Amino acid sequence: MFEHRYREDKLHGVPEFPLDIYKVEHPADAYSILPVHWHSEMEIIYLAEGKAEFRIEDRRFAVSAGEALIVHPGELHSGINDQGVVICYYSIVFKLSWLSSFQADRIEELFLGPILLEKARLPALLSTSVGTPSVLLDHVRQLLIRYKQRSPGYEMSIKGLLFLLIADICQYGLIKRNEDQGKRPAREANQQIKKLLAYMEEHARDKLDLDQLAAVVSLSRSHFCKFFKTQTGMRPMEYLNFIRINQAANLLRTGSYNVLEAALESGYQHASYFSKWFKFYMNMTPSEYKAYYSTGL
Repeated sequence: MFEHRYREDKLHGVPEFPLDIYKVEHPADAYSILPVHWHSEMEIIYLAEGKAEFRIEDRRFAVSAGEALIVHPGELHSGINDQGVVICYYSIVFKLSWLSSFQADRIEELFLGPILLEKARLPALLSTSVGTPSVLLDHVRQLLIRYKQRSPGYEMSIKGLLFLLIADICQYGLIKRNEDQGKRPAREANQQIKKLLAYMEEHARDKLDLDQLAAVVSLSRSHFCKFFKTQTGMRPMEYLNFIRINQAANLLRTGSYNVLEAALESGYQHASYFSKWFKFYMNMTPSEYKAYYSTGL
């Protein structure tokens, strides 16, 4: 199953080695495989099994097994299983500044600096189907292997592989100038949607309507609905239910709440409406979900 996060505050790795890798697996009937969220680190998502659609900001990518995505710091991203297949992916999360030198050098000036300053971007999709050299994906796979094996000096090899990945991206001319950098509308839209998601998270239990939500970002109702769908891929009320259902699921997993209590605590007044949305997102009824987790599975 999944947990809703619009802003991930989790510390990835440790200060002296700010990198972590997460293996995520989902059954074929799981629709959402990566909830909408963002963080200040760089992330590489490698799909090991299945086929899925991922969003990075307002861009959609159909990703197949053996392909990868690169998500820059601050970008909203999410993923869905629209094929009804078993999904397994690895999330490699690290601080890009970790690769920087303590002193200015050509590497910092010509390559890392522009990326850190958001003047240049790495390619979002690494796929041989769009012309990505296979060696780039080999670097990602080798990084996963070395992290899993954790042989002596693996930390150095992982850092070296990240350097090699960026170096080969440069070699093949795949680094692009960030056309959105400095463009006020794009940056404002990014900040607006993050502000709105934070508000929806905080007030999920309250009775919210479209006019209230539109007022948070100073938009008319019609413009707000279009803006929200563009930024998240979901309708506002659909996303609000997404938050509420995940909150209810968290409560049910604790074993301290029955179905009605979880529904009321998450902002639902009608059990039938709650059950409808719960099954839509969790692929099982609230009672089935509670029973599933009570077994300790």
